[in-house]
Amino acid sequence: LIDEQAVFEVGMAASTGGRPAQLYRFNANHAHVLVLFTHEQDGQDVLHVRVADLYGECVYTRQAPLGAITLTTFEPYIDAALQAHATIRALAFGLPGIELDGKVVGGDYPALTGTDFSAHYQARYQLPVIVENDVNAACVGYCTRHGIQSPAAALYLYFPQKYPPGGGIVIDGRLYKGWTHYAGEVSGMPLGIDWLDPALYRSPERITAALAALIVAAGMLLNPQEVILYGRFLTDQHLTAVLDLCHAQMPAHAVPRLCRAADFTRDYQDGMIAEALALLEPQISITL
Repeated sequence: LIDEQAVFEVGMAASTGGRPAQLYRFNANHAHVLVLFTHEQDGQDVLHVRVADLYGECVYTRQAPLGAITLTTFEPYIDAALQAHATIRALAFGLPGIELDGKVVGGDYPALTGTDFSAHYQARYQLPVIVENDVNAACVGYCTRHGIQSPAAALYLYFPQKYPPGGGIVIDGRLYKGWTHYAGEVSGMPLGIDWLDPALYRSPERITAALAALIVAAGMLLNPQEVILYGRFLTDQHLTAVLDLCHAQMPAHAVPRLCRAADFTRDYQDGMIAEALALLEPQISITL
């Protein structure tokens, strides 16, 4: 462990009568993970770059606006991060899309659809790679930070300005993606709501009715304990009105707790770092 710089000596323990023991401290910086995730801010796609140590603490941050997003868009940012931290041992990408069997099969960036995204970056950098949906990662990050680990489901609903809404689902402390990773594509639910209509979000009555319809439909299927909502337009008054509508349309015992996420970027970041660190965990199996 010392040779690999995973631990370092910090002195000797106090003697209790025998030979004093050598004390060691874990070196959280002997390896790092690199996380890159895109996020819409004020109608502009923005790339967030984070390098985290093995405690999940960020040691490098960068942010840059993005234009057209293609397969090679992220390479200059990865090259710069690797130059600053040669100890990076895994790459994690957060994207508003779906990767299935190694191919991007849908999402907000058309140029990525059909590409072998993970394979491209694994081959270029010779590091393990994970790709996660943006709202899935935010749901993981929020639940991890707030200690939501009950057997009941938690549903995270994200309402960007430029794209349709999406959802992330955690059940029994684990992310649920569905058979073909399509779980959470709430904009496709046949509720008769045009989520891309700007006027929808300007009308308190219309948006609260739409949110309630979505939460009731998801609630009757998943029966989540908690529904977390994030959108720049959302206020506590929205949540109060939505909760009233849910009580009018659902049995009282089925109405979930509603809360408003304060920082989507923080939730997204924490979820991506958690998933990236999981790539470094040793895979141990016991065969009898």
